[in-house]
Amino acid sequence: MLKLKQLVSNLYHFAFGREVHTNGMNADGTMSVAAGDPTLSVTPLKGLEMLPDRIPCENSMLDISEYKQSENPLIFTVEGSSMSPEDISNGDKLLCRKVDTDAAKLIGKGKFVVIAVDKEYYDSKNKELKFDYKLRHTLFRVPVGISIEQLIDSLKKITNSIFLEENQKNLEIKYNEAIGFYKDKKELMLSVTYRKGNLRYSFHPVDLIQYVAEYVLKHNGEEWRAKKLE
Repeated sequence: MLKLKQLVSNLYHFAFGREVHTNGMNADGTMSVAAGDPTLSVTPLKGLEMLPDRIPCENSMLDISEYKQSENPLIFTVEGSSMSPEDISNGDKLLCRKVDTDAAKLIGKGKFVVIAVDKEYYDSKNKELKFDYKLRHTLFRVPVGISIEQLIDSLKKITNSIFLEENQKNLEIKYNEAIGFYKDKKELMLSVTYRKGNLRYSFHPVDLIQYVAEYVLKHNGEEWRAKKLE
């Protein structure tokens, strides 16, 4: 099925000069996830070969056929460079596992998560979405209602970046905005992204986490190689 979609994509690209998307899915059978602002368009990386069923991973071979053949999409193409400081770049592929609401509530620090973009939130900012999903790196589950001082004190126990005054100011701005919009939520996930290499904070309801990335696939110019993320 993936090869057929790639053939269609190649013919379409040859005829019209752009890639075809079907039912929200890319022509190679993957879904797109924004690494950065989901309201901004990204030029996708083109010309990479299709994913084989087996990919080198450290000192062994990783069989990814179950990810490829899953009824629900489990492979995402990264579009954007905001996660480059974490060695996840534009054009990389993420092999993910689906998580339900109960499992999402157990996610802690250090997971790369695929989050369903909250359309109502971006509508409130008068911004049009270009992506349905965004990629973030989890940091801390935040009980809604704690003060910014309590939040900063909690973060000082797990990350050195919060000791920078600039980061504390950015955190306060994002937190006040988030609790104003999500005041009916009991808990938010604080995660991080990057803008031009600089750390940025992001708050979102825990139940918007749809997937956890297990592997990242990177193309080195000759072949795909996998790296375990969790």
